[in-house]
Amino acid sequence: MSARHQSPRTVRIISALLALVWLGAGFAAIVMAVSTSQWLPGVIGVAALWYGLLWVGVVRLGRQLRLREALMPWRIGKRSDA
Repeated sequence: MSARHQSPRTVRIISALLALVWLGAGFAAIVMAVSTSQWLPGVIGVAALWYGLLWVGVVRLGRQLRLREALMPWRIGKRSDA
């Protein structure tokens, strides 16, 4: 489905669910890494938290992120061509 036919409400609901899943998985991986004293699950957990925060950004905007916005999420509000 193209971006023109997607409802912002649907995008926000699905994005919120994905953010919840990724943030929960990241937190669980970090807890597992601390409890087992292994660093690999911790690295995976941090990556999952980062990905979950990207989905939180999608929830806030109500639309899918463009590639540049996903790679540099700290610049979402600073677009000069908007």
